[in-house]
Amino acid sequence: MSQQFPPPPQNKIKIAFDRAEAVTWRGRGIVIDLFRFSNTICALLESGRRDVRVYANPSLALAARSREKNADLFSEIDLGPGVDKYDNSPYTALYGSDPSRPALSVTNSGSPAAASLILAEEILVACFANFPAVASYCLADPKPALIVPACLFYDGRHVEDMICARALTEELEGRDGYPQALEEIHASGRVLDFMAGRPETGKRDMELALKKGFMKSVPRIKFKAGAGIVDNAAGPKAEA
Repeated sequence: MSQQFPPPPQNKIKIAFDRAEAVTWRGRGIVIDLFRFSNTICALLESGRRDVRVYANPSLALAARSREKNADLFSEIDLGPGVDKYDNSPYTALYGSDPSRPALSVTNSGSPAAASLILAEEILVACFANFPAVASYCLADPKPALIVPACLFYDGRHVEDMICARALTEELEGRDGYPQALEEIHASGRVLDFMAGRPETGKRDMELALKKGFMKSVPRIKFKAGAGIVDNAAGPKAEA
């Protein structure tokens, strides 16, 4: 009788359609908050930041900020009077802030989506900008994956997250869904809405968020004592 070997692991990929799927998922979780969080976290790593942390809610982020006066806070949330922070802007994270300082991120949808994956084996962050890097990482180490569109945790009308999630599924299956996804996102009107609400950096943020493959980092988040510690899973010093 010939020896039987277990089948090789596969990239079994699914997209979450409600929050409960993320909370109970035990495989690889991939968070997509396309317009801001995903690109901002990638940009912070690309800029050379060595200390990047994600928080599920403002109270945790503000507590960390009060302990570390030299840390930079990135958030689109109104955190109250006197709170010194940057907007949740990929452009600012990449080009307009000091990479030598710790960076703390708390957002309406991306950071709660990441924190929801409490049982996940690992948590990655994806966007068009790091599609090839994420695909390369996942294909080199296949595991069942749940792609979590962050709009599930804030506003379902932010359809770009779901569209990007579908495109990432295709990317992981060896197909290029980016052109069609980009067309759908523009047709949705969301790009114009975002830029109208972000006159300072909105146009430059969109130029980064909608460009495929120009960032090489694969943010990986590990939550400990309320803080999501971010490292670059694709980096030479990334831990296995």
